[in-house]
Amino acid sequence: MLTLVHISDTHGFHRKLKVPFGDVLIHSGDLSNRGEQYQVEDFVDWFVNQPHRYKIFIAGNHDICFDEHHPLNVNHLEKHLMGEHYYPHKKPWLANLLFNLPDNVFYLENDGCEIEGVKFWGSPVTPWFYGEHWVFNKQRHEIQNTWEKIPFGTDVVITHGPVQYKCDYVPQDQFFAGCQALDFKLQEVKPIIHMSGHIHEGYGWAYNGNTEFFNGSVLDGNYELKNDPWEIELNKEFKEVK
Repeated sequence: MLTLVHISDTHGFHRKLKVPFGDVLIHSGDLSNRGEQYQVEDFVDWFVNQPHRYKIFIAGNHDICFDEHHPLNVNHLEKHLMGEHYYPHKKPWLANLLFNLPDNVFYLENDGCEIEGVKFWGSPVTPWFYGEHWVFNKQRHEIQNTWEKIPFGTDVVITHGPVQYKCDYVPQDQFFAGCQALDFKLQEVKPIIHMSGHIHEGYGWAYNGNTEFFNGSVLDGNYELKNDPWEIELNKEFKEVK
């Protein structure tokens, strides 16, 4: 059994957050406002020093520096090969930051890791949502290519955006912003848990008979620190979440 602590969408407020203790601390994206170097560096410093035995984080649509394809980053295209770690096209300061993460801290970008027999997989990709301003946005007709990378047997899927109709409603636009293609893929993979954020107003929980869905946005729609981190006890042997 592992105790998972889930947070998301801290947007630079991480040091004001009261984080409960657990085995694995997971952040599902939007750690910064616009990918500012000072915010990203400060977040990583804070995150790696949390007392949890393991930590996992992904980027979100606000974390512009993580997406080498964004117009603000294209002039910095550069490949960095460091030991066994390969961060294509990341800015040098970010490549160094990711390379020097402690062994118990994992940054996931369309890939996974395994912790004490539990398989995690994470992605920053979201369906197109004001994508001309933000990053890791894909048109809905092409996003399936990303979700096909989720391996069968994955226990915990971490994506920045939620699936459609679960913790994804945007009241001001009267719009369900979640991803239908991701929902279909998770119905095939059947992970125990899916963690997301992105839609602040969607903070909450849902269940589809196989998978528990958690939106961990700690900021509300007004970017005020209102929501508590999730504490989740994962019992893989019995495929239960308590």
